[in-house]
Amino acid sequence: MNQNTTEPPAVVETLADVPEHVLRGLPEDVRLFPSAVDKTRLGVWATKSILKGKKFGPFVGDKKKRSQVKSNVYMWEVYYPNLGWMCVDATDPKKGNWLRYINWARSGKEQNLFPLEINRTIYYKSLKPIAPGEELLVWYNGEDDPEIAAAIEEERASARSRRHSPKAKKDQVEDPAGRSSHVGPFRNLMERKRLRKAKTRGGRQQIQSRKRLIWILQQI
Repeated sequence: MNQNTTEPPAVVETLADVPEHVLRGLPEDVRLFPSAVDKTRLGVWATKSILKGKKFGPFVGDKKKRSQVKSNVYMWEVYYPNLGWMCVDATDPKKGNWLRYINWARSGKEQNLFPLEINRTIYYKSLKPIAPGEELLVWYNGEDDPEIAAAIEEERASARSRRHSPKAKKDQVEDPAGRSSHVGPFRNLMERKRLRKAKTRGGRQQIQSRKRLIWILQQI
């Protein structure tokens, strides 16, 4: 008996699927249209020029443990000192905001946004000017990219400056909890998978090198 192994067609997102609160929350310089990098998904497109360094956010979603998350596409992990790593999951459109619809860049050339964690929340910041008609695309390069590393350091310096400003000191007196600016660790599982593959590949190369060395020594 022949079995039909054809996979069911992927569900394609449409504007009719977007919650009303997401549409209302869109900034005036972007709109939702079908993505150019993933034909099954909507994407966020610039309708006006966006300057380099513009910040969007925060990324909104349910706070969950990793074991509770079903997809790593719509989530970020943020480190909380009292809770450890927690996921901000926007898989359910009703739980997220418009940043959920920003897709992953397929290359560094495509990337025009990078993520940034401030006070345990994720923001996206434009890496370069974005022209009208361009799709907003993000990727997490960590601080390997010199330009992103410089932008993150600039944000940290700004956070330190705000933390030591007269107004911040006054707020800390009025608010003992001390909601000071913090630029800290975060991650996405898509990047972790890439790093895991690279680590595995590196491990295989080390094993092959050791085997080659043992073979050479046996010939002496």
